[in-house]
Amino acid sequence: MRWLTEIKSFILSYHFSNGLRTTISVVVPSLVCLSMGQLIMGIAISTGALCAALSDQPGTFIHKRNGAFISIALIFLTALGTGLASPYPYIMAPWIIVCCFFFSMLLVYGNRGGNIGIACLLVMIIMLGDPQENLTETLHYSGLVLLGGLWHGLLALVLWQIRPYLNVQQTLGECILETARYLELRAGFYVKDADIDETYKSVLEQQVLVNEKQEAVRELLLKRRSAQQGTSSISKSMVLIFLDLVDLQEQIMASQIDYKALQQNFGEQNILEKFHHLILEYAQELKDIGLAVMAGQRSMPHANLRHDIEKVQQAVGEIRKTLPTLRERTRLITLTNILGNLQDMAERMYNLHRLTRLERLKDTTIDPRLELSRFTTSNRYDFETFRDNLTFQSHIFRHAVRVSLATVTGYILGLLLHLDRVYWILLTIVVILKPGFGLTKSRSYQRIIGTVIGALFAITVLLLTSNPTTIFIIMLVCILGAYTFMTYQYTISVIFTTPFVIFLLHFLHPADLRYATQRVLDTFIGGSLAFVANLILWPSWEHKYLPSYMEKMITANKQYFEQVIKLYTNLQMSVTEYKLARKDTYVHTANLMAAFQRMLSEPKSQQKNTSKLYHFVVLNHTLTSRIAALAAYGLGQSVRFPRPEYQLIAHYLLQYMDQIIQLTQQPGAALPELPGNIEAFETLDIHVESLIQQRQTEINQGKGETPVRDEMLETKQVRDQLHGILVVLKDMKKAMS
Repeated sequence: MRWLTEIKSFILSYHFSNGLRTTISVVVPSLVCLSMGQLIMGIAISTGALCAALSDQPGTFIHKRNGAFISIALIFLTALGTGLASPYPYIMAPWIIVCCFFFSMLLVYGNRGGNIGIACLLVMIIMLGDPQENLTETLHYSGLVLLGGLWHGLLALVLWQIRPYLNVQQTLGECILETARYLELRAGFYVKDADIDETYKSVLEQQVLVNEKQEAVRELLLKRRSAQQGTSSISKSMVLIFLDLVDLQEQIMASQIDYKALQQNFGEQNILEKFHHLILEYAQELKDIGLAVMAGQRSMPHANLRHDIEKVQQAVGEIRKTLPTLRERTRLITLTNILGNLQDMAERMYNLHRLTRLERLKDTTIDPRLELSRFTTSNRYDFETFRDNLTFQSHIFRHAVRVSLATVTGYILGLLLHLDRVYWILLTIVVILKPGFGLTKSRSYQRIIGTVIGALFAITVLLLTSNPTTIFIIMLVCILGAYTFMTYQYTISVIFTTPFVIFLLHFLHPADLRYATQRVLDTFIGGSLAFVANLILWPSWEHKYLPSYMEKMITANKQYFEQVIKLYTNLQMSVTEYKLARKDTYVHTANLMAAFQRMLSEPKSQQKNTSKLYHFVVLNHTLTSRIAALAAYGLGQSVRFPRPEYQLIAHYLLQYMDQIIQLTQQPGAALPELPGNIEAFETLDIHVESLIQQRQTEINQGKGETPVRDEMLETKQVRDQLHGILVVLKDMKKAMS
């Protein structure tokens, strides 16, 4: 079933639809021209379509249109300049440096700018591999490239008009699926004798993916909606689903507890297995919702979550009967809180199912207090942004210089070794070389492995058959696979790309199998140059940036806590400010974890304080989860018994957070020692103890639910979370010392 779900989600995903669209835009011109006996002309048009497709990014209609026009114009100018310079190596070398630097610098404008730069570098490399002999041929070829770019741009915009919400549905569906996977991994905490540390590692890595998808949805959905005067029911549905999904993510994190203590208290009973199975059912429901959203279909519940919760409640009740005193039963409060959280999550699951059925949205409104436009990131596309990064302090500037030097070295090396197809070396460098060392290293391995496997496959096909139709059909499959997996599984994409190029060269130069071995050799040379360049040319080591990520993360958690604690101190809380603080917390936590993962792929000599940093990341995740638990309780149950101690404790905890922020800015700084505890905590503990004794008296008298019981449960819940936050903050401060 899991394989079927994975296959279905992949077919419905943006990766597959984008690969299919790109394949159509690239193949159709060549087929049309082939039918007219002009295959070379068709390949030139397809080249333009391919480069334009690489620069095509999801976004609003205005962003897609402007991005298409800018990329097509730059692709044409690059093709024209390269065609004029390619016959003259002494002119071509400086041209390579200028192009590589300028187009690599476009990364300052985000993914869209970076992809436009890659597209322009690709057309430069392709033109270098097929140099034109004179000005007329150069103008003709560049014009065909321009035609191909316009063809793809027109196709993309027409398809966008036909199904304007397709990309948003796919991205939102993928976000739901990643959230389901996150919930599935958290279910691992309830497995008997679970490896808590390994489970934490998997959960934190998955949180990075969830955050990436959430940011993509915000960019596509909320920015688009805020730019529209009127919205359709499908747009309204997706906004409501996304808002519910983010709230659900907070509820999932709110279930954070001391899992080691949970295993010690209940590990010998089968109650944890029941929780594990129940949470997996929730994850499966969420997967069904995600697939329905991706397909634009209605979603219906498959599991009776309410009934399943009741069964687990009965099991907890059976355990309660074996515990004679209230003090022993207080251990069950943890399980009761988890069940209460799961009940809230079940209602949200049913609501998500309902929101996929558009006819059920008539009476549903988006909270008018939410300013959706504030949840998106505004990108600046002005020259000032480019100019501000023209300094060695900018890692993008260093990357641009690195790419320029590596590619011109590859070009000169290819000329000195008299290699026939030097452009493949440059292509390998441009594709592999990334701003971070870790990604460059992994891309190098992936490209070499993919090229070898792909070349062996292509050789096998050409040895087994010489039928042009069979080879062409296999080539079409390779094209689809190459573009489908390009942003999904890079190694698989390379495995498809290599035979596609070899088959194309086979049609142009039949039966010349040496192209396969040349691809492998050129890939090895290009990969080695990229790896060495990133190692010795002003590398950007992650450990230098980690303190900044840590500071932003703890600052975001502080702001999140400041918003949540208002629920407990009779202060007015702004829904927008609260959700913005929550969003920033998730973003900065994911950024820190992603940076930590990148550091682990760097040389051992550049991995500083690895164990301490990982411990800090885990503690931060625990801190966020405990704040989320306070938020979930305060918003879901409302605070009926506020205590004056909460404000004093909040002030005390905020002092701890301020000191941790100072330590991220000035490691080892001498800071005033905060008291290990404060009177407010002691007073609150005494009050909780008094409530427990009063409740025990009521139980002895046969009383059921009473205000004393409700106050005891609420106050103990809040006290435990505040105590937990203090313990985490002390550990974080100790880790920074």
